[in-house]
Amino acid sequence: MSAVKALCQKEWRISLDTPQGYVVSIAFLLASGFFFGGNLFLNGQADMRHWFAVLPLLFIFFIPAMSMRLLADELRDGTYELLATMPTRTIDIVLGKYLSLLGHITLLLGLTLIYPLTLSLLGDIDMGMTMASYVAAWCLAACFAAICLYASALTSQAMIAYIVGLMLLLFVFLISQVAPTLPVAIQNVVVLLGPINHFQSMNRGVVSLDDMMLFVGVTTVFLTLTWFELERRRWR
Repeated sequence: MSAVKALCQKEWRISLDTPQGYVVSIAFLLASGFFFGGNLFLNGQADMRHWFAVLPLLFIFFIPAMSMRLLADELRDGTYELLATMPTRTIDIVLGKYLSLLGHITLLLGLTLIYPLTLSLLGDIDMGMTMASYVAAWCLAACFAAICLYASALTSQAMIAYIVGLMLLLFVFLISQVAPTLPVAIQNVVVLLGPINHFQSMNRGVVSLDDMMLFVGVTTVFLTLTWFELERRRWR
């Protein structure tokens, strides 16, 4: 676990103390604040439902930007080969990178807690439902982070990793939107396995074990795929 901790701390410092990290973090908070403020001041609705509905789209564009360099830069600069020759397991590399990315996302989500606190000063707000929605948002972000980390493992070019991650997340989102037009059998599969559908279910204020297990399962699958891709490169 010391290797995981060291990699996580290294990536954490890079994500928070580099121009790219500043730009992505500030851009996410500005975009997030825009949608929250627009709903509050323009539409006059003192609730979080609109913001949580838009949040998956923010994740789709910003999580690939946070993750694109994590493994792609290592592969481009040749530092992954150095890591591979050290007494560091591939799973340690995957977990270290993933936990640093998840920590960055968790920090940004934590900063948005000012929104429900602001609404609580303006009137009554259902804090139970709001917290359930935050749990749903964190689970969706954890799932998306694993998908984008896998995209970063596929190429040595960070921009290509961003595009691949973006396309994968857009596919996940769009398939949930067009599901009602699909045959019933396919609809059932999409509802069962679609992260967006489970996010929307939890966003209603009910955190069920089925929803949580879906996010855990998808996250595990993509972390395993990332491990497999790095192992393939290690032994190629």
